[in-house]
Amino acid sequence: MTDSPFPVELIRSAPKAELHVHLEGSVGAETLLALAAAHGVEPPAQTVEGIHNWYSFRDFPDFLERYFFVCRLLKRKEDFQRIAYDYLRTAHRQGAVHVEFHISSSYHTQEVGLDWSVVLEGAVAGCEQAEKACGISSLLIPDLSPHLGSASAHATLDVVLAQLHPRVVALGMGGPSDRWWDEDFASAFDRARAAGLRTVCHAGEHGPAKEVRHAIENFGAERIQHGIAAMDDPAVVDLLLARAIPCDVCPASNFALKAVDDLASHPLPQMVEAGLTVTLGSDDPPLFHTDLLNEYRIAWEHGQLREPVLLKMAEHSITESFATPEAKKRWLAVDFTQPNWEI
Repeated sequence: MTDSPFPVELIRSAPKAELHVHLEGSVGAETLLALAAAHGVEPPAQTVEGIHNWYSFRDFPDFLERYFFVCRLLKRKEDFQRIAYDYLRTAHRQGAVHVEFHISSSYHTQEVGLDWSVVLEGAVAGCEQAEKACGISSLLIPDLSPHLGSASAHATLDVVLAQLHPRVVALGMGGPSDRWWDEDFASAFDRARAAGLRTVCHAGEHGPAKEVRHAIENFGAERIQHGIAAMDDPAVVDLLLARAIPCDVCPASNFALKAVDDLASHPLPQMVEAGLTVTLGSDDPPLFHTDLLNEYRIAWEHGQLREPVLLKMAEHSITESFATPEAKKRWLAVDFTQPNWEI
């Protein structure tokens, strides 16, 4: 770990996008308590501090218990509007000009039977509210859940495509990959591309490098969420380089979920040294006790990455986003030495 102070205001001032954050995983303690009260649900703790403590966990199943507790509190359009708006205001204060939310669409529509319009219209309303309040841009990426099987993936995609909104820009996939190898998920991604959506995929977090290859070659993934296991296979690194596919990396998440032993051994510096295009995201920030600026802090303090590299990652986050070329050009023209985050 370096003793040099992290240049927080420089990084805050740099226009950047966040491409790996889950809408449901962005719910802070205050909002969780408010949602629980609104729905008559007993919260896991009665105070903000208690919820912060509850947002610590032992392992991945423990994490999922907390994640899905939050998901079960999201029932109305107003709930999705609130959490989207709240997070976008938070991200804006950290210098984000653009956010692409992953949404657990398979969970909401297939596991609990929520009408997709409730999720979509609420999230869109929150995005629009934040854009009016502080100018931040945002898009949505519905995620398929492979543990539910390929039939469920197609059923989820059916409802997404039936109500396609301009803010829905891509299809993603997140969750255990156990069923990747013997079920047909590729056809869901083919359908999404035919409908004009981009494609991304979680891969190479806890699983091996072959997940990254499979996501690229079978799903046509244009961005990889995490991808850290790629460093275990030079051929997969070469594939990422040859196809110019970025990895949206979340160091605090990787450490909290034991994908790496400690932050000092995170392969982020090796990914950068290998020439991979890397962006930083917070994944599920309250659950990992992190935020977007803290991910850059980790890269500085534990990865020993200096200002030019951090600023290049911020630039990559914009160029690799699914925002319009016009918006990207405007953001990249901003003088990052002038604060632009005040609301």
